[in-house]
Amino acid sequence: MHGIMQKDKTTVLTKAAGYLKTLEAQVSELEEKNNKLEKHIPTYDCEEDVPHQQRRQRAKVQITKAASDGVVNLTVMVMVECDVVELVLRILECLRWMEQVNVMSVDADTYSPQVLLKAIASIKLRIVDDDWNQALFHEAMTKAVNDATASRPSLVLTA
Repeated sequence: MHGIMQKDKTTVLTKAAGYLKTLEAQVSELEEKNNKLEKHIPTYDCEEDVPHQQRRQRAKVQITKAASDGVVNLTVMVMVECDVVELVLRILECLRWMEQVNVMSVDADTYSPQVLLKAIASIKLRIVDDDWNQALFHEAMTKAVNDATASRPSLVLTA
């Protein structure tokens, strides 16, 4: 009986060690991705250091096409405080009406107020129509993003 319990403990510890190695690999991969992203984020000590053109720009929409398969990556970088969930929902609502576009994946994150980039959303799409117009698509996405990041008056509740 003692030998069986020892074997079970050994099995549990071996599996736990394997799981920890998997987690460490995932952490390393995420740190590497984070470092790549941080290279694209300019930091400024104060608002006066931010270039004038970037101060007025609320968001930037980038569209990159993969070499084949009709895959398109939509990246939205937001330079103002915003609700990232609202941002993604606005974009998805706009995409919902585009019959030639299928959403494959969505990833979004927020950043520290000390950096210029406040939020980023990456959406992988599959374009199923050869007549897809990238310029019109960019315009529609820019409008959706600007709507989502527009300043709204704060709601004041009084008793």
